[in-house]
Amino acid sequence: MLVSKQLSIIAIYLFFLKFFFDKQVFNILKVGMNSMETISEISQKPKTDNEILFIGNTEDEISFVNSKINFVGKGNRLIIERGAKIKNATLNFNRNNSLIIIGKSNHNATMSVSVWNDNTFFLGRNYSFNGAARFLLSEQKNLFIGHDNMFSSGVVVRLADPHLIYDGTTRKRINPTKSVYLGDHIWIGQDVMILKGVEVGTGSILGAKSLVTRSLPSNVAVAGSPARVVRKDVFWARPSVHAYTEKETMDSQEFPDGRFVYTPKGSTEKHFAKIEEKLNTATSVEEKTAILTPYLDVTSKNRFFLPVPPEKKKTFLDRIFRKGSKE
Repeated sequence: MLVSKQLSIIAIYLFFLKFFFDKQVFNILKVGMNSMETISEISQKPKTDNEILFIGNTEDEISFVNSKINFVGKGNRLIIERGAKIKNATLNFNRNNSLIIIGKSNHNATMSVSVWNDNTFFLGRNYSFNGAARFLLSEQKNLFIGHDNMFSSGVVVRLADPHLIYDGTTRKRINPTKSVYLGDHIWIGQDVMILKGVEVGTGSILGAKSLVTRSLPSNVAVAGSPARVVRKDVFWARPSVHAYTEKETMDSQEFPDGRFVYTPKGSTEKHFAKIEEKLNTATSVEEKTAILTPYLDVTSKNRFFLPVPPEKKKTFLDRIFRKGSKE
């Protein structure tokens, strides 16, 4: 009899424990579900605590084809300039208080963008994508892309490693996440990967399959893994040569002007660093919006010019070791 009574008490206890646990799990799932939302029609307003804003000329339309916006979290903002064409794109707001700004273009924005907590993604005007690019932001850092950039297929930009790495002796973390800044009129070739902390000056060419781990000046061509400068003082133009006739090939042998040659004239020293400082000190999505939206209209040619760094002078020992390696 005593054993039966004890078993009954245990059964009642387990019932209430299960009920309480299930209720807690249900509440957690409910909160998660309430903060998750997928939008596949650009006219659809978010029901969660997030927002989609349209800016620019009201006569221009936004094209949003086979694309979706995933909101997980709250306090996020998506700004699209009227005239943008978004196709086969996925915009993932994976946590809270992040900002994505997309400028207008005559070409499609075909990309996957993933932001988390307090990230900022800016894509300027007149971009083109020849296949889907992947932009992966992390740890409250920023990805800024200027105007007139041309992305080939398979391009990846990421701001983190993304797992933790520590020094074996000091136990200190040694792989901080860093923002990436790309200037105007950059040709980014097929399967290029750009890693954390990189800045690329206006007018440069990133060759196919380059692994870009260091910052690059304006008007250079790079290739390799890791990428290195293979030619300085070069520029590129957008027309594709695939269908050229013999006459078009002949006509293309000399470019008519220097519109894609960039100089320090009118540039701002450490421009990217100044944008980064402003974004890092901003305390809200509204402040970040005010910082970045003017860059859609600012079209100063040399605004993101980065000079070629001076070559390091070779020391006596450098010359000795180089001479010895040749022998």
